[in-house]
Parts: sequence; structure tokens; C-alpha cells
Amino acid sequence: MAATLAVAALTACGSGSSAGVSAEAKAEAQAALDGLGLTAEYDPNSEYQDYTLVDYEITDIGAQFVATVSRSSDGKKYEVHCNFYGDEQVAVLDNGKVTEDKTGFMEGDTPKIVEKAEAQGIWVPIK
Repeated sequence: MAATLAVAALTACGSGSSAGVSAEAKAEAQAALDGLGLTAEYDPNSEYQDYTLVDYEITDIGAQFVATVSRSSDGKKYEVHCNFYGDEQVAVLDNGKVTEDKTGFMEGDTPKIVEKAEAQGIWVPIK
């Protein structure tokens, strides 16, 4: 089931940790995410700390999608979960290296998706 998620700038989460984030800050984050108007096909991975959504296009094949990007508490590990051309894509970027790639198609784009997520600077606590 597609989940409508929202993204917001959370100063407290800028370090990759949502420990101590107030309920008010979480609500603000959710409201900002809703404001992006993005619909994710996949929920964030509950084994991670924060998440965001990224609108992304692989231009050379014309695939446009919304990726759910989950981030570890130390900000060194990310899971990118998306769907394009009817194929579920899951890839993990750990310390800048793709360590898992479910279909083998995401190795080149996973770092770019994570870079875009970090450039947005907007992370919502998962828990």
C-alpha cells in the first residue's frame, strides 16, 4: 500500500540522530513532508533512524520515481527503496559504497539519490 509521507527540516536531526526530538518537532517534520506532495510506494525501514522522500529521475532511461531513503543514526548507512518500470528496487549505501542492490540496476544512482536526500537536509524521525 502506498504511504503518503512528508518531509521537514529538523535541526535536531541534522546530525542523523533523532534522539531527544520533541513531539512538536516531529509534527513539524511530518507537516513539511506532507507539503512536498510526494507519495511514496514504500514505508521507511524501521531499522533506521530517519527518513526522507526524494523525487528522482534516471534521465538516460526516462524513469522517474519517488524514493524512500532511510538513514542510520550515525548518518553513514542509507537504504533507498523505490519502484520503477514495475520493479521493486532496494539498495544500501554504507560509508559511501553500495553494499546491497536487489536488482543490480541501482549502483550508479544510489549515491546520487542519497546525495540529493542530504542536500534537501530534511529528515523525519522514524520512531
